Amino acid sequence: MKIRILKKNKDNLNVYREERGNISYEELEELLNTYDKVIIPSLDWENEGVRSLPKNFGNLEVEGDLNLRLNKLTSLPESFGNLKVEGNLQLSFNQLTSLPESFGNLKVGGSLYLGNNNLTSLPESFGNLKVGGYLNLSYNRLTSLPESFGNLKIKGNLDLGNNKLTSLPESFGNLKVGSSLYLDYNKLTLLPESFGNLKIGGNLYLTYNQLTSLPESFGNLEVKGNLGLTRNQLASLPESFGNIKVRGYLNLGHNQLASLPKSFGNTKVGGTLWLYGNPWIIDADFVNFCEKYKGELVLSDELEKAITTFLKRQKKLEEWEE
Repeated sequence: MKIRILKKNKDNLNVYREERGNISYEELEELLNTYDKVIIPSLDWENEGVRSLPKNFGNLEVEGDLNLRLNKLTSLPESFGNLKVEGNLQLSFNQLTSLPESFGNLKVGGSLYLGNNNLTSLPESFGNLKVGGYLNLSYNRLTSLPESFGNLKIKGNLDLGNNKLTSLPESFGNLKVGSSLYLDYNKLTLLPESFGNLKIGGNLYLTYNQLTSLPESFGNLEVKGNLGLTRNQLASLPESFGNIKVRGYLNLGHNQLASLPKSFGNTKVGGTLWLYGNPWIIDADFVNFCEKYKGELVLSDELEKAITTFLKRQKKLEEWEE
């Protein structure tokens, strides 16, 4: 094994650089037990059957990607938070049930993938993470998020889909997401009042939850992509909803909506507006709204027939009054 010795750094640590990438578990363990810090170009241990990491794994610095995907890790050493990864950190498809408290000290230059594990909670330090790309936490068993979560600034997508979240912390509205936010396929029944303060650079998906209402602040949102609210249990929308700005489509399909707030006509939607699958009350206000936005709406065949019937009856009534 060829190792180039570097001079001690400013912290008086013996730092060594391994010129090769993808060294074996045994070689890396020996290096970490011998030197204060080890720098390697990259490390790819995907699907290597790794069950645990050396206790001092955090003394590693990876100049490229660190790939630990498709292993059998159930936990990470406390030192893990000292890691510095300049590329992507891949931990998906393991069996992680928890993360060490130090995890929030991590610095990841690229994306961090934690999807398809068995995580039920995150450490309070999690909000201190520095992630330069995507953050993927999908397909876990998360039931809640720490209050610190709102401190995160994610430059790419934030994926929390396919968990078991029933609520979000009040700090959630402080989040800054450079691309899309996925909260679909959870068990959310309500959103914090701060939700309307969110900064989202892409799509917002809240589909397949159990939301019965939205906070009044929801109308403050500016969604630069699509807004998906389908397959919830929404019985009403806040009056502020008319202030919302959605550059893509707005999907309100398959809820329990019977009417729209008066402000709804002010809603700015750049794409299609989906209203199908709700128990709408077919009255003059609703029909006038549908006629106004005809061509931009997606309605079910049944709803279109009901509107047509209403218009025919209205016309007959007007003729009779004349």
